[in-house]
Amino acid sequence: MLDLPDNHLSGVLPSNMCHGLHNLEEIDLGGNNFSGAIPASISNCSKLTGINLDDNKFSGPIPNSIGNLRRLEILYLVGDNPLNGILPRSIGNLSISVEWLDVRNSGLRGNIPDSIGNLSNLVLLILSDNSLTGSIPTAIWGLQKLQDLDLSNNSLTGLLSRGLCGFLWDLKGLEWVNLSSNLLRGPLAPEMGELKNLTRLDLSNNQFSGKIPSAIWSSENLDHLSLANNSLQRSIPDNL
Repeated sequence: MLDLPDNHLSGVLPSNMCHGLHNLEEIDLGGNNFSGAIPASISNCSKLTGINLDDNKFSGPIPNSIGNLRRLEILYLVGDNPLNGILPRSIGNLSISVEWLDVRNSGLRGNIPDSIGNLSNLVLLILSDNSLTGSIPTAIWGLQKLQDLDLSNNSLTGLLSRGLCGFLWDLKGLEWVNLSSNLLRGPLAPEMGELKNLTRLDLSNNQFSGKIPSAIWSSENLDHLSLANNSLQRSIPDNL
């Protein structure tokens, strides 16, 4: 394990990183001042199960080679890393292992790749506070182990369709969904009220219209619901 978080380390990571470190299982360099690119050679640490590079100054794209880390369970690139690139399609090659994928506030742009649906063991997916565009890939709704989904504060478009809600209902472990501050539009499907496992649902600051499904008020486990700043209608029931 390479464990050096929360120091005052700086500089760039060597281009031959992981040379001779084939048995390394975890890298934690979070909370430092490293800059430059994440080296493609990080994939040479083929036994890595966890990578934490949060709160540094890394720039450039996430290397395609990261998809070669078939044992990776946690990828944490949160905050202050101006990566300024796309989420590579090779991310879907991590399907056997990865459980946590958190790349919030990292300057990502472009579409969410369909290959993300290959991450069959994914429990947490956070891509918030980036510049992602396009529609939410339907492949996400096949992630049967997903518990937390946060795609807020992007420029995602499209409809939150009846089919989408149906897929959500199939995700039995899903507890938290935050799609706020995007460009999502259209009506909310009646099936929204059937999301019995959700505890938090935030769809605020979008372009949703039409009526709020009446069944949503009887969702027993829901303790946080935000639909603010849309164009929705229907009064709140007296027995809420």
